[in-house]
Amino acid sequence: MENVRVIIAAGGTGGHVFPALALGEEIRNQLPDADILFIGTNRGLEDRVIPQAGFRLKTIIMSGLVRSFSPIDVIRNILMPFKLFFGMIQSLLILRRFKPAIVIGCGGYVTAPVVWLAAKMAIKILLQEQNSRPGRTTLFLSKYADEVHLNYEDAAHFFGKTDKLKVSGNPIREGLRKIDRQEAARFFEIHPNNKTLLVVGGSLGAHSINLALLDIIDELLQLNDINVLWQSGKNDYDGIVRKVRHDHVKVLKFIDNMSAAYSCADLVLSRAGAMTLSEITMIGIPAVLVPYPYAAENHQEYNARSLAERNAAVMILNSELKQELKPVLFELLKSPDKLKRMRQNSFALRQPDAAKKIIDSMKVLLGI
Repeated sequence: MENVRVIIAAGGTGGHVFPALALGEEIRNQLPDADILFIGTNRGLEDRVIPQAGFRLKTIIMSGLVRSFSPIDVIRNILMPFKLFFGMIQSLLILRRFKPAIVIGCGGYVTAPVVWLAAKMAIKILLQEQNSRPGRTTLFLSKYADEVHLNYEDAAHFFGKTDKLKVSGNPIREGLRKIDRQEAARFFEIHPNNKTLLVVGGSLGAHSINLALLDIIDELLQLNDINVLWQSGKNDYDGIVRKVRHDHVKVLKFIDNMSAAYSCADLVLSRAGAMTLSEITMIGIPAVLVPYPYAAENHQEYNARSLAERNAAVMILNSELKQELKPVLFELLKSPDKLKRMRQNSFALRQPDAAKKIIDSMKVLLGI
């Protein structure tokens, strides 16, 4: 049964798509003859990165409810039932033609019709939830799943039945690894012996974090032995570069080489998306986490609290950022012992074998 057929449904953000890709890569490693098909939309990140990784992608029409009353969003919400209907038809046709032995759902609205229909067709279902507070899609679909794999143990109490829950960690794509610090610093052309603050706000940056850091950057650089490696996002890049001209500050619109970025970082200032936190703990880096306040189900705050309660991070709410960022950063950057303890606690939370655990479990489900 090594030529097993597997559908992986995921869409929207990197927090759903990259764990799905990591699982696809692990299936390809363990079962080279497996036939793997991804299902997503043509509007999310999946439309670009999944084909780039060498996987087939089928797209369906699907959207979720938009929490806004702007005219365009009202129209989107009116159209949502029609999109759901067409997405169900497309999903049904794909399932009938492909005939998968199992469907893996990794989140995003696109997961709902695929998994629900697969369950009605008696196809095995495995779900993977990245966040400390599960999304509504995962909670709804969990009643139809054979197994639900969680990243955080904290997420378990949101589910009714616990017999199908497994804490396996968040699958991370191949390639993320710690490299030599000196090599990493040379890659970014920053001083290798300075403490390095890595600032990341997701692929588009984080405007509120950028503004708060701009307010204190001059005072921060007076510590002398500090580098700032700053992923600004494209929207804030020009403004930050105009205001900050310093040899110890490297501003980039986007960082492709995250292995190098994490490897030279002594502290990370970041949002609290599930994938970012999994990467941080994989390398073992102390973090100051500022949850995105408009994330669905407020899941970023739950993610951040999971690390903060284990003394692997400090959480600052977005509303308190301007008041709290300076004292928190200064305290941590002046406290090597505290950074060391946080680094150890962060590293203890890593789940390096998450993808392997989940695919091993999938194979047991399928009797392989």
